[in-house]
Amino acid sequence: MLLSGFSTLIAQSENVGTAGAQFLKINADARAEALGGAYVGLTTDASSLFWNPAGIAWIEGNSATFTNIQWWTGIDINQAAIAFNAGSVGVFGISMINLAVPEMEITTVDQPDGTGRFYDANDLMLGVSYGRRLLAEFSIGVSIKYVHQRIWNQSAQTIAFDLGTQYRFNFRNLTLGMTVHNFGPDMFYRGRDLTRFANEDSNNPGSRRPLVSLNTLDFPLPINFQVGLAIDAIELDNFRWIVTTDLKNPSDNNEQISFGSELQLITDFGGASIRGGYIVNNPDQKWAVGAGINANLRSFGFRVDYSYSEHEYLSAIQRLTFGVQF
Repeated sequence: MLLSGFSTLIAQSENVGTAGAQFLKINADARAEALGGAYVGLTTDASSLFWNPAGIAWIEGNSATFTNIQWWTGIDINQAAIAFNAGSVGVFGISMINLAVPEMEITTVDQPDGTGRFYDANDLMLGVSYGRRLLAEFSIGVSIKYVHQRIWNQSAQTIAFDLGTQYRFNFRNLTLGMTVHNFGPDMFYRGRDLTRFANEDSNNPGSRRPLVSLNTLDFPLPINFQVGLAIDAIELDNFRWIVTTDLKNPSDNNEQISFGSELQLITDFGGASIRGGYIVNNPDQKWAVGAGINANLRSFGFRVDYSYSEHEYLSAIQRLTFGVQF
C-alpha cells in the first residue's frame, strides 16, 4: 500500500500547464523559500499574506516585509506586504506582487531582425486580508485579491480568494496550518489587438466591413491546497531547531511534499539563522538554502533574509527579504 501510494504521488498530473496567472505560484519571502516552501504552519508575520492569512492573527503590533527576486531573462519581481493589529477587532493586511518583463523588440517573418517597435508585459496582484484568533490556539484568515495580467495591449483580470487556518498545540510550538489559494473565476484576454475588420462579404462586394473582436479561451487560476506542520525539535534559551513539512496539492501540477529545517542562534538583541529545504516531486526544483539575521531594538525589530534555490533546467534564483516589526 505504501509503494502504491508513493507511486500515485509521483505520477505526472494530467492538469500540468492548464492554469494561467503562474506568477501567483512564485514563492514569496526568502525564509519561506529556503525552507522549501514548507511554511503554512510556521508563518506569523506580514509574509503570511502570501502563504496563510491566518498567520497574521499572531502578530503583536504591526509587521511589514519586502522581497525582491531577480527572475530569469531580466524579469523583476517585487513582493510587499504590511499588516496592522487592530486589537480585539483582528489584524488587517495589504499585499502586492508585481512582475515586470522588460521591453523586447517585435519581430516578424518579414523583419526577423526587428521592426523598431517594442512590447512588454506585466503581472500584478493587489490583496486585502483579515485574520483573527477565534480561540487562544486557533486562528483564521481570508484574503481578497485583484489579479491582473497584461501582454502589450491585451489584458486579463479577475478576483481571487485565499482562506487559511492555524492551530497551535500545547507541545513544542507544534502548529498545524491549512490554506487554499487562488479560488476565483477564470480569466480571459481582451484588448485592441484582438479587434479587426471582418472579411468582406463575397456575396455583397463593396459592403461595409464591421469591426469584430476575437475571443480568447478562458483559463483558470492556479488553485492550490496546502497543509503543513511546524515544530520546535529543540528549544533552548539560546538555540532553537525548527522542523517543517508541507503537502501541496496544486490544480495544475503534481502533488508535492516539502521539508524544511532551520537552526536559530538567539541573543538578547536578536539572532541569526541558517536554513535548508527539500522538495519531493517537483521536476524543476529540488532544494534551497538560506540564512538570515534579526535584531530587536526596544519596540522595533527588523530582519534580513537570503535564499538560494537551485533549478534543474535554468540558473539558480536568489531572493532577498527585508522585514520590520513595529
